[in-house]
Amino acid sequence: MYVNQAAVMMARGGHEVTILVRDPHKSTVTYEEPNLRIVRFQHMQGEYYNHLGYWTALSYQYADEVASLLRSDGKKPDVIEVQDYNGIGYYLLMRKWQFDSDISGIPVTLHLHTPTFELDKVNQAPRYKFPNYWIGHMEKFCMKAADALLSPSQFLADQIQSVAPENPIQVINLPYYLEEYDNKEYVRNYESDTLLYFGRAEYRKGIQQMISGAEKLWLKGHLFKLKIIGGDTYFHPRGMKLGEFLKDKYSRWINEGRLIFKDAVPPADLNPEILDAKAVIIPSLYENFPYTCLTSMWLGAPMLVSKSGGQAEMVGDDGIAGLIFDWGIEGDFENKLLQMISSTKEELKTMSIGAHERIRNLCNIDKNLNLRVDFFRNIIEKTEKASKTMFPSLLDISPKTANRSLSIPYEKGKLSIIIPYYNLGLHIEETMQSALETDYDNFEIIIINDGSNDPLSINALEKYRDNGSKIRVLDINNKGLANARNVGAENANGEYIAFLDADDLIEPSFYPKAIKILNEYTNVSFVYSWLQYFGNSSNIWPTFNTEFPYLLASNMLSAFVVVRKQDFIEYGLNKSEMEYGMEDYEGWISMCANGCLGVSIPEPLVKYRVRTNSMSRQFNRDMIIYLRERMASMNSLVYEKYGAELFKLVDANGPGYLWDNPTMTYPTIGYGANNSDDFSDLNAQKYELMRLASSKWGSRLIKLAFKLKLNKFFK
Repeated sequence: MYVNQAAVMMARGGHEVTILVRDPHKSTVTYEEPNLRIVRFQHMQGEYYNHLGYWTALSYQYADEVASLLRSDGKKPDVIEVQDYNGIGYYLLMRKWQFDSDISGIPVTLHLHTPTFELDKVNQAPRYKFPNYWIGHMEKFCMKAADALLSPSQFLADQIQSVAPENPIQVINLPYYLEEYDNKEYVRNYESDTLLYFGRAEYRKGIQQMISGAEKLWLKGHLFKLKIIGGDTYFHPRGMKLGEFLKDKYSRWINEGRLIFKDAVPPADLNPEILDAKAVIIPSLYENFPYTCLTSMWLGAPMLVSKSGGQAEMVGDDGIAGLIFDWGIEGDFENKLLQMISSTKEELKTMSIGAHERIRNLCNIDKNLNLRVDFFRNIIEKTEKASKTMFPSLLDISPKTANRSLSIPYEKGKLSIIIPYYNLGLHIEETMQSALETDYDNFEIIIINDGSNDPLSINALEKYRDNGSKIRVLDINNKGLANARNVGAENANGEYIAFLDADDLIEPSFYPKAIKILNEYTNVSFVYSWLQYFGNSSNIWPTFNTEFPYLLASNMLSAFVVVRKQDFIEYGLNKSEMEYGMEDYEGWISMCANGCLGVSIPEPLVKYRVRTNSMSRQFNRDMIIYLRERMASMNSLVYEKYGAELFKLVDANGPGYLWDNPTMTYPTIGYGANNSDDFSDLNAQKYELMRLASSKWGSRLIKLAFKLKLNKFFK
């Protein structure tokens, strides 16, 4: 509704508007107004759907589709607007902040609806459970990363401004125009005994509290009807649909005809229901700027609304358009409901006229157009002048101190590639070739020979000894991978150091992309990318920007990073206590605990060889638990700080050593009689089935099944 109203308004105001929207069936381009282009893309297309949960993959696809469209158009728009919901702008903003040539320089504004991290909290959903926990963090990142924030209601702005206090939220009410009822006579039923609620049966909508309040008046003998029109939603605390729960709980009033439930109807059928009602109720516990209120007021409905949302801003507290109640005051809803059902015909007419006039003025198209044009112009001007030196982050730790305790020499701009080496003569040539082909010019390679004793591996190193100024070989006694990395860092000449295992590979663009980010953002200490497995596996591991408490429970990156030498030596040196492994993971925790931010480039630019005899294959559960216990002891202060949050994450998703991707749903343990969790993961299951069905082999198998008439067999 918002996109339609705002886009048509801008297009008719003389501005070129493109809407980019997902479609379940096909990709199309249509023009619905002279200046209004609708670009629909078939979602669930792309390799990333194999590695990311649905909403995160959709965000990635949106970024791809925007970039592709801009390349096709051959020009950049003045501004991009994206919604906050489910973080669909996450990868678009990540690309912008990482200097993607297609998107860089375009102002991006985030339009705030009601983000998942707020919805789950109010709806009493398990908000620490993946993927919703991570979707909420994507939304919060978008709030920090956008060039500007726009909210339709002051209520929502006040609720979530604390997420991004450095990015003030501008409030502009929604535009609204109900053409079919403009300047036309419509007849309201002021004799009606029915109050109307329309919308989803959702806990945050206040529907349960509304029925409970109505019941108190019914029990006192007040005669009125309450009609509820809309769909149903899953209610987590009860393990069932909320509407079904309410129908069962209040079946007495349904049987007596006082309480009426009706399924969702098309808008054309809903307007007569609004006109036939004595009043419309918006009882929300948390709301933005609901169209239910907009439409009802346009049709002259007397309004009974809660103060917890933009509906109160629409109605106003002067009583002209309706009544406002406060759920925080006991009995206030029942008192205002009684006042509404007791209103005379003349009082209802006065409220009807007031509601219609107020909403026409508040959401006036011409006024709204001018406000938005001014808003966008200000964004464009601000973006052109902005000089950004801090990468947006959710790492809630004070930035690394400027007063260094160590003085560490380095050559500015130089990259030192450190390759720990122990008996890997079979692979070193391929790894060296990969490193030498980097697109970054100013580099050196330091091979740390950690006491190799295999003749083949010893001989393989000879060709790199005395091989020019770019390559050095340092021979040390065998003390393990952690020590080899530390020795390499201490002997590096570069401002930046990069770790590369002697059997792994990197893409030529990885180092220059990483160093560009480090050069531009002072708060970023290390940069990495997604990981492409090869050898005995071909999977991709998507990585994410470091943040607590997630990093304390599960590693978020591999060892293949580009890191500031100063920061690594001061905060991240690998510790000998991590004798069996995970020394790099502990180092990242230590760095982040000291205010060092890690940023992920969301594309697979490093390749990790999977070997049957690799170090990570030697891990067992007891070893992992022991090493994680050591990490927590060595970083006790940060674990204590985030203990409560960490408990909630582990409680919702199981032990952190089993996680590797927060965008996916993890199996949960059931409680009591309901041991299946069927409904809570319904959307995840549905989208996974959609993804499989939309894949190349999935569609082929479906066609084959119908060709063989297997569907009849399964019936």
